[in-house]
Amino acid sequence: MANTEQALARASPVRTDEQIVPRNRWVPIGKSNCYLNEEKSQRSPIFKIAVDILKQTNFFRAFTASSTIPAIYIQQFWDTIRFDSKAGSFKCQLDEQWFNLNQDTLRDALQITPVDKNRAFSSPPTPDTLVDFVNKLGYPKEVMHLSNVTTNDMFQPWRALATIINLCLTGKTSGFERPRAPVLQILWGIVNRAHIDYAERMWEEFTQSIHTFTEDKRKLAQHTLGKKKATLILIPSIRFTKLIIFHLQRLHNFHPRPESPLHLPTEEPVLGHLKFSAKGSKQEVFGMTIPNELINNVIRGADYYDDYRVKEFQINRTNPGMNTRFWSKKDVDRSKDFIFAIQKRL
Repeated sequence: MANTEQALARASPVRTDEQIVPRNRWVPIGKSNCYLNEEKSQRSPIFKIAVDILKQTNFFRAFTASSTIPAIYIQQFWDTIRFDSKAGSFKCQLDEQWFNLNQDTLRDALQITPVDKNRAFSSPPTPDTLVDFVNKLGYPKEVMHLSNVTTNDMFQPWRALATIINLCLTGKTSGFERPRAPVLQILWGIVNRAHIDYAERMWEEFTQSIHTFTEDKRKLAQHTLGKKKATLILIPSIRFTKLIIFHLQRLHNFHPRPESPLHLPTEEPVLGHLKFSAKGSKQEVFGMTIPNELINNVIRGADYYDDYRVKEFQINRTNPGMNTRFWSKKDVDRSKDFIFAIQKRL
């Protein structure tokens, strides 16, 4: 089978790019599913600690991985994507082959390996659990429903983490948008070091991008017939799209199309400069103290960690009672032990 596929890859393509998807039908690529460039780290200690917490996960590659593929395959992927009710999965055509897509496709494309293969995944948290979780992290007012949560109102450093997840792992184009349940489930899993299926959460977000795209495409077709106002459609989740195509091309050896224009990693949206102050303020607001379990030796030995703790202490002192309501007794004891060293730096 492998030899047959290799022979096909070496042979001339059956169809030209123009026959697969005519150029006048190409869809612009949106600015979502951003790339986290570690070489362009922000100076804020909040950003640095958020990234180092993410590095402890088994899916950090999902924030940084990229690929180079023929642009025609991006267009063909989104031109042919559909749900196969018989197979119970999405499918798409690439070159002359059809592929079934599911969470395992994305898992393999992102090279996410289980921390413990012999241990079953835990169930993701329920909406009620997530509501309690957001309130525990810190929020300006008590959250009653997930639909009320916006990342812009969350307290640090959890706001920074949620924003990075929202912008890098989903089809959303703004970190201020309301995070869907899978994003908060990922954040919950990170904070609690839970053994949940993170790839499945990302796949749920990816399928949401598919649903939105196909619905917008349907509305655009109706507009063409003069029935409804046009909806601008953009290809979402570009990094994950390319990584899935790259993974399938590596396994199945369909035509590399050397004469076709390539879509390069440098063309992908890069995570921009994050804002860390509270809405309507120039000052950060800190919520729940970072659990000790998330402070590894790398973080503990970093200069920015002391800067982070100083900033947290200064703001808590300026706003007494605002943040300590989220502290446990252990947090209070840790703070008392730290006060003397902090005051030396003030």
